[in-house]
Amino acid sequence: MQSIIHRLGFIAVLITTVTAFEINANPLQHFDNETAVAEQAEESAKAAVDKQVISSQQSSAESEAVITNINQTEHTIDSQGLTEEDSHQVNGLLNQLHESAISADWETYFNLYHQDAIFIGTDATERWNMVQFRAYASPTKGWRYDLQARHLLQIGDIIVFDEQLFSPAYGISRGTGALIHTEQGWKIAQYHLSFPIPNDKAKRITTLIMQ
Repeated sequence: MQSIIHRLGFIAVLITTVTAFEINANPLQHFDNETAVAEQAEESAKAAVDKQVISSQQSSAESEAVITNINQTEHTIDSQGLTEEDSHQVNGLLNQLHESAISADWETYFNLYHQDAIFIGTDATERWNMVQFRAYASPTKGWRYDLQARHLLQIGDIIVFDEQLFSPAYGISRGTGALIHTEQGWKIAQYHLSFPIPNDKAKRITTLIMQ
């Protein structure tokens, strides 16, 4: 009997020891789990920062590409049927049109148009006479369209033109129009600003417009 009691006592001590070990071990295991979670969160945060830096660098590269395009200095300009003097005058007039729009010099800008001229903007509703167009432009701080290419064609007393432009806000743009000769020299009779749509994107854009 005494032997059995001793054995039961030994078993009780053993159970108590194991239980105490488990109790003490659990906080350590919990601590290890918390450490692992913290390390994982730190690694995720670092990865997110690295991704943001890469994205920022890509955006900067794209911005630099746009700036390079804006500062393009070589222009393609040609003319058919114009005298050298008329070509010089018309190119100067169209250049001054864009320069005065940048600085919002509306007196100079509208003096380049014939009084009965029409301006057609990019929106379907924008077909303005000079009174309407001046009312639209005057409150603004101007706009910027940099010349990339221009073609002039004279037919009788009329010069028609088309020019490719670059806008910091909209990218590639196109201006077309006509000039007539007056007692004050050449004046713009019509100017039409548009955004040329690549053929492979035309359906997507026109579907968006119809919505």
